Amino acid sequence: MGKGNSNKYINDVKPRPLDPLDIYQQFQIIHKRHHGFTTVSVAPDGFPPLFLRRQYWQVYTRSPRHYQLDEAPGINSSLRARLPELNFLPLNSSSETVVVGKWYCPFVFVKECDEELEEQMKKSVFYVVTLEQRWDKIFGCENGQNSYEKDVYVEVLVEREWACVDEKEAVCDWGHVDSGVIWFRSAKNGEGEEARLLGLSVLVAERVRWEQERVGWRIDENERKVKVKRREEFEGKGKWKKFGCYVLVERFVFKRMDGSALLAHDFKHTSKIRCIWE
Repeated sequence: MGKGNSNKYINDVKPRPLDPLDIYQQFQIIHKRHHGFTTVSVAPDGFPPLFLRRQYWQVYTRSPRHYQLDEAPGINSSLRARLPELNFLPLNSSSETVVVGKWYCPFVFVKECDEELEEQMKKSVFYVVTLEQRWDKIFGCENGQNSYEKDVYVEVLVEREWACVDEKEAVCDWGHVDSGVIWFRSAKNGEGEEARLLGLSVLVAERVRWEQERVGWRIDENERKVKVKRREEFEGKGKWKKFGCYVLVERFVFKRMDGSALLAHDFKHTSKIRCIWE
């Protein structure tokens, strides 16, 4: 705040990237009945920006014709706990996908590296976020000897996490927060800003991580693969022909409003293993 001709005036700071944790970017919007809205800063010594300082401002909404927002109820906990059905033969590489959660994420929490903010907003004001479940095969074999042997020994390395940004394989830098953003970088192009593909607000990224950790997944940047080693016994009668071992995969998908996929992020839960015999 400055002074001029004995009157106080407010100098707005230059626009900065959104930081939801910055108290000077937090405001309380108050609805005055029959008048409109007023705004006060959460910070005791802060002020709203000029366009929000006006008394009794109005707001109007309009949905573009090319998209409509339907319901996004968040997590369906009962469906998630049920897990996808294993009603297929062991020759299948994966099960059908089941959607167990849906949200909308405003564009200000997503940084597309090849887009200016204005162009990004025009392309997708919101991103559709879904949580999917499926079973992926990690090991399979056949009873080539046509024997009565009942046991199968599984020993395989499983990549616990995998990501893809605009069809490019990516790695999430969980342990590195840059100005409130966690970045996905190219899996091929190494380090540095030039390798960045996508940034998520730390609030969004930590919510994704929390959703996974609360059902047993654990992050380990030093050990991206885990060994699955187990013995499985055929409990049926006669001889078995084929065997498949499957791991539960939960995938977060971020899509633009035009339906194009921005991010697919897989988490493999090696504590949830299922086997199928034929």
